[in-house]
Amino acid sequence: MNWSRWSFEALDTFFFRGGVSFHAGEGGYSSVQSLFPPFITTLQGAVRYSLAIRRGWSPEKPNLWPKELGDSEDLGEIQFRGPYLLYKNQPYFPAPLLLLKKDKEFLRLVPGSKVRCDLGEVRLPVIAGEGGERYKVIEGEYISREGLQKVIQGGLPNEEDILPRDKIYLNEARIGLERSDKTRTAKEGHLYYVVHVRPQKETSLAIYVGGIPDDWDISGIKAIALGGEGRLARVEVVTGFPEEVLPSFPEIYPDKDGKLRFFALLITPGWFEKLDTVILYGPSEINNEIHSKAVSACIGKAQYLGGWDLKKQEPRPLVPVLPPGSLWFYEAENREDIKEKLSKLHGQCLEPRGDYGFNQIIIGRWEEIR
Repeated sequence: MNWSRWSFEALDTFFFRGGVSFHAGEGGYSSVQSLFPPFITTLQGAVRYSLAIRRGWSPEKPNLWPKELGDSEDLGEIQFRGPYLLYKNQPYFPAPLLLLKKDKEFLRLVPGSKVRCDLGEVRLPVIAGEGGERYKVIEGEYISREGLQKVIQGGLPNEEDILPRDKIYLNEARIGLERSDKTRTAKEGHLYYVVHVRPQKETSLAIYVGGIPDDWDISGIKAIALGGEGRLARVEVVTGFPEEVLPSFPEIYPDKDGKLRFFALLITPGWFEKLDTVILYGPSEINNEIHSKAVSACIGKAQYLGGWDLKKQEPRPLVPVLPPGSLWFYEAENREDIKEKLSKLHGQCLEPRGDYGFNQIIIGRWEEIR
């Protein structure tokens, strides 16, 4: 399949609405925060819309929609990977939730001994090694590809591998009100307070688009309206492959007791069926490959994905998804076929909705506490 990389650079601010309703704070004064990076559902919609325009489609000519682009429920021949954050044109990923930080020092979490809790008898994550006072999980920060390579090989990143949020974007509060077209005055009760994001100068987003027919000319796409209020983004489309942004598959070798110990790390949001079961036991696609279930996990707070259904002209139902940076710990027998299967899983988007770019995982290594 031919792939191309689409890079988006903000020309002003962005507003990517999450699952919070504008009416959630009725009776008080609350804001609606913008997501960043946005879900792939927003970016893929903008890309398919732009491709359709280039093929002669318009809202007034719905019958000219290219069949290659699918419909409101299907992507047709197109596939996506991402989105990936780029800083100074280098990829950065949400920090894995097994990392703890204090000042410039880092520690890792690994599965501990079995304990009984409200989940039953499980192995909860504990700090590997001694100490750990005042260490906190890294949340809202990003790690370079080189730093992530160290983590999946079983090591720790350096301070320069971590990118804090204020290097990526700044929040900007906006207050507005809806005006009546008839009276040209403000509508009562329609004051709103939203928080836009202003990406820093060297920040951009990248997605990979596969399956665009070879005879389609996409060279003229230079700008795309993205997110709420249709804010413009500069677009650069070049040939590229999804593998080029990912860290390499690590060396997986047996622990001292002869078992293979690895973790599966989400680098894009996890949209799974039966989410509660996936949280406890891991994605079924991995479990079926290695014939085992996860022994522990580090899972972040669920995000909510919604959107607008253009065909039905109504909001899509909210769906909980796991944030990137979440991961599952596994144990497996030391067999060459297991290593080969893990190598193939590295960088793959698990089903369902893998063709959208959800559920992308990479494989890392961990060691048992002795």
